[in-house]
Amino acid sequence: MTPPTLLFLHALGASAREWQQVADHLSDHDCVALDLPGFGDAADTGHADVGTMTDWLAQEIRARDLTACVLVGHSMGGKIATLVAARAAAGEPGLANILGVVLVAASPPRPNRWTKNAGRR
Repeated sequence: MTPPTLLFLHALGASAREWQQVADHLSDHDCVALDLPGFGDAADTGHADVGTMTDWLAQEIRARDLTACVLVGHSMGGKIATLVAARAAAGEPGLANILGVVLVAASPPRPNRWTKNAGRR
């Protein structure tokens, strides 16, 4: 059996490069660090909200046609990984290849309280 591909998602304000040393240590695995829309090499795509990033990741997984993958997310990347994994668990087509999720200091999947009340006193 082929080991799953590890898909790495970065934190808010970071890029796929945050995972380079981790991928170097896991050189016996297929590691793919992705730039979420609006960050790193995908910065020119402009701002993307959580829903857009979630849709983007689901489509990215489908497009890669992976037989098995594990999502690894840090902070905001963990939020996006959790939301996509929930869609997979609910039976969304094309996401059955997600075997698991690894969260590193992940943001919660629900909206952050501070975001909703930003600017209010």
